[in-house]
Amino acid sequence: MTTHSSASSTATSADVPPGLALLPLLQTLREIAADPDLHQLVDLDHPERQSLELRSTPDLQVWLLTWPPGFSTGWHDHGESRGAYATLRGRLTENTWALGDPTPWYVGRGESRAYTTGHVHEVRNETATTALSVHAYAPRLTTMTRYVASRGRLEVVGVEQAGVQL
Repeated sequence: MTTHSSASSTATSADVPPGLALLPLLQTLREIAADPDLHQLVDLDHPERQSLELRSTPDLQVWLLTWPPGFSTGWHDHGESRGAYATLRGRLTENTWALGDPTPWYVGRGESRAYTTGHVHEVRNETATTALSVHAYAPRLTTMTRYVASRGRLEVVGVEQAGVQL
C-alpha cells in the first residue's frame, strides 16, 4: 500500500504501525473461521492432536487445529510471521511473557487474537473437552523458535524449520 502526503513523501507497508498491519490477516482469519462446516474436517473425538492445512501460499498459511484436553504448544514464536487465531470450539489459554511472568489470555468460542512478529507465547487447552481453532500466518511459517521458562526468563532451546507443525 502506498500513500502520498502533500509533501510528496511516500509511505510503504513497512511504515504501517504493527497493529494496523494485522487487520487484513485478522479479517481473512475471521472469514475462514465463519465456515460452519470446518469442524467436519477433523475428528473431535480423536485423542491426539490433529492439524489440517486449509490454505497455503507464500504470503498466507492457514491451519485448522484440534486441542485435546491438556494439550500445550510449549513456549514458541513464529519467526518472521505475523499470526492470528480464532477459537471455534471450547476455550484456549494463551500465556504471553511479560516481566518474567506468564500472563494468561482466555480465548473462547467466537473470540480471536492477533500478534506481530517477535510474539512469544504458549497456547494450551486447560478444559476437559477438545477445543478447535483456526490459525493464520503471514507470510507463511518458515521457522519457529522454541523456548523454556527458567528462573524468570525464557531461554531458547531450538529452532524448527518449515514443515514441522505445532
